[in-house]
Amino acid sequence: MLLKSPLRRLLFLQGNLHERVSLLRKKLDEMQLAIDANPMDVSLREAEATCLLEFQSASYDEECFLKQKSKADWLAAGDSNTKYFHNCVKMRNACMKIHSIQDASGDRFHGDDVYGVLVSHYSEFLGVQDQVVPLPGIFTFPNVLDPIVATNMVRPVSIEEVKNAIFSIGENKAPGPDGYTSAFFKNSWEIVGSEVTKAIRDFFDNGKLLQQINHTIIALVPKVATPNTVVDYRPISCCNVIYKCISKILTDRIKGSLDVLVDINQSAFVPGRKISDNILLTQELMHNYHLRIGPSRCAFKIDIQKAYDTVSWSFLESILRAFGFHHKMVNWIMICVTTVSYSLSINGNLYGFFKGKRGLRQGDPISPYLFTLVMEVLSLLLKDAATKSNAFRYHLHCKKQKIINVSFADDLFMFANGDLASVKVLRDALQNFTNMSSLVPSMPKSTVYFGNVPQSIKQGILHIMPFKEGTLPVRYLGVPLISSRLSYKDCKILVEKMEKKIDNWMTRSLSFAGRLQLVNSVLSAMHIYWAAVFLLPAKLVSDLKRRMRAFLWTGKYQQNVKPKVAWKIVCLPKNEGGLGIRCIADVNKALISSHVWSVLTNRKSLWVQWVHIYKLKGRSFWEIPCRGSMTWGWRKILALRDLLRPYMWKAIGNGINTNVWSDTWCTDCPIRAYVSPRNIANAGFNLQATVAELVDSNGHWKWPVAWFDLFPVLINIHDLFGLTWKCIPRHSFNLWLVIRNKLKTQDRLSIWEAGSATNLNLMCCPLCNYGKDSRDHLFFECFYSTEVWDSIRDMAGMDEVSGRWTDIMQWMTVNSNMQQPANVTSRLVVSAASYFVWQERNSRLFSRNQRTAKILAQEIINIVRMRLMTLKFKMGFVSRQFLEKWKIPDRNLVIDPG
Repeated sequence: MLLKSPLRRLLFLQGNLHERVSLLRKKLDEMQLAIDANPMDVSLREAEATCLLEFQSASYDEECFLKQKSKADWLAAGDSNTKYFHNCVKMRNACMKIHSIQDASGDRFHGDDVYGVLVSHYSEFLGVQDQVVPLPGIFTFPNVLDPIVATNMVRPVSIEEVKNAIFSIGENKAPGPDGYTSAFFKNSWEIVGSEVTKAIRDFFDNGKLLQQINHTIIALVPKVATPNTVVDYRPISCCNVIYKCISKILTDRIKGSLDVLVDINQSAFVPGRKISDNILLTQELMHNYHLRIGPSRCAFKIDIQKAYDTVSWSFLESILRAFGFHHKMVNWIMICVTTVSYSLSINGNLYGFFKGKRGLRQGDPISPYLFTLVMEVLSLLLKDAATKSNAFRYHLHCKKQKIINVSFADDLFMFANGDLASVKVLRDALQNFTNMSSLVPSMPKSTVYFGNVPQSIKQGILHIMPFKEGTLPVRYLGVPLISSRLSYKDCKILVEKMEKKIDNWMTRSLSFAGRLQLVNSVLSAMHIYWAAVFLLPAKLVSDLKRRMRAFLWTGKYQQNVKPKVAWKIVCLPKNEGGLGIRCIADVNKALISSHVWSVLTNRKSLWVQWVHIYKLKGRSFWEIPCRGSMTWGWRKILALRDLLRPYMWKAIGNGINTNVWSDTWCTDCPIRAYVSPRNIANAGFNLQATVAELVDSNGHWKWPVAWFDLFPVLINIHDLFGLTWKCIPRHSFNLWLVIRNKLKTQDRLSIWEAGSATNLNLMCCPLCNYGKDSRDHLFFECFYSTEVWDSIRDMAGMDEVSGRWTDIMQWMTVNSNMQQPANVTSRLVVSAASYFVWQERNSRLFSRNQRTAKILAQEIINIVRMRLMTLKFKMGFVSRQFLEKWKIPDRNLVIDPG
């Protein structure tokens, strides 16, 4: 009330906003014409700049005024109506007045009678308390809150908590009965913040809420293009900002526990769960419903009548207590829910006043989370009924997980075997839920789908559950639910929506930059939801791309001129010379790859669990064959494996969760590319073996020595553990060639250059003149190389390692990730030794120069010492003792900053 006087004074000073914008626009046009006539006049340019700023400020004020007015006076108001105000066409639709209405009995009313009919309908609908059956005392809730968590929920509310709640409310949300949006409180927080905080904390301290704060305006949003009856409007609650802040604080405290309380078959409003899980699982379960094959099965798509608006308050309170919420938290929630009063906003004016007796408000931040808990009771009733009934039989591929229903808020699907006894169990559980919660299925809007159910059984099911018989595809959670493949016809609605969107823009004079912005921000996002679930048909992708390209270059969706730049260049990132428009096909594959990642990481999801149980069955995702009867969606996911596999690596860690044969954990993985399943089985291993199972307690590989020739990369300690080698580059590269068996030894030359080995008469090892000139002999069997390593061991003090190179590499496996001086030096010695042994082999072969094993070992020690002189080590007794043995000065020691 105190603000009325200063607001009126402000209005008087500002004048009519619309007239002010019009006058400034006219004044700006006159100045710009004058500048065109006299472009060198500096004073005119300065005046134009000032006028332009005034015009922009006035335009912004007018825009804010219209937004505020749209929320307060127009028909489509409320928290969920923001989407109606993105363009002028939707604003006109939102401005439609209610001139006549038909009530539930079929009588039509006009003029002032409309207001009375609407008020009477909603006062009778929301202001009547339902008679419900109390929750049975013997019914138990398997998941309840931990008492410590429940107590933590009722901790004192902090000042920062109140501020965060206020500032999390969008500024374009509808104002409450007091007319103020959250923008007012945010912009004047330094003035009103302390008072607002005190008022909100007072509620949590005393548990009392003023009626004025919880008074709610019901704004009617039309469900259809031409609403005719009372039920054609959706009531949206415009709550007070102070109340929303209280509700948001309660919401933030309870939503983190929903994952514990709510079963995994619900994916709405639970952090970490995805709406796509429900869609993908339902697609799998209803696969081949259009064919007369497989066992009898049926699925019920149930629409709950006025779901939010008919929840019983007594039922809500009883389940909150049953879930283990603290009594103080239950009281807070029930005070917010039960002290509500309503008025209706009709054609810009408020009508009626009545108190609510049931329902959750659409527009209240806490309502979706409370409704999720309500629907969890249905899941518990269904599972309890199925467990107690010997006659119930699960739907195909549902028994192992006991899947009966999946839901996203009030979108509910129930599954059962196609027999009368199973359907009766579902009906009885659903009826019990209705009796307790007052949530009633809408018979005209609910449908049942049959898969290979005989006609006589089908008629019996329709008698038990009197729903309509539906046919696929059907719209489910915004996308078509298909039983075979996704066709272009199923997705054509995306093209039509894009054309309609462009039609709305065609009358505007948009610059190239403006059209680019619309393509990036609007058109590129229109298909994202579908692309996150399906791999879109190529024809659809082509049509969407064609319309985006046409709009970018011509402003229409039908292209009449040749593009200036190829579309593949336009879709490049800006730092690569493109315009940053995202390629539809690439985005589609990236979004689908998130499902692959979910499967690989075994994300907590009903669909992911189902895939592991019924699709993978303990096998690797990368190895399962893409054949047989499988859904179109799953087949498309498998088709992306070759594209995604090089980019999805498994971090080994302790090796327990890494499949040694199928996962990519080193450069040349998967190992299945080298060893067949038959050879794996013959060696005594199974296809589910992990890396940890293939390494013994001493760090040695358990597979046969002969396998090292098949995949030598497995002894590449650098690739295996990702360590940072502090080696001389030429030594590291040579060791890399040794490990990969790419040195030009006789056995390799015989493969690469047929006849070269014979012409050079390379029959024996040049080092020992005994064995074959091969990698394995040179580094694992040759007497000379063994003598070299023995000499190095004596000089370097590496007594714990034997002279066999196999033992050396296995020792390196155990000590590779250690950064102590001895371990770093060992890696330097190994790489240098391999380099000098290979150098000596070449010297003896081509120049006949020879060095003894001790001389070669001394050169290796010298080169390693020179390298160590360039490194720094942490100061300590062990490091000092090590450096003294290698004759390295103390200046290489540094103090550990830790």
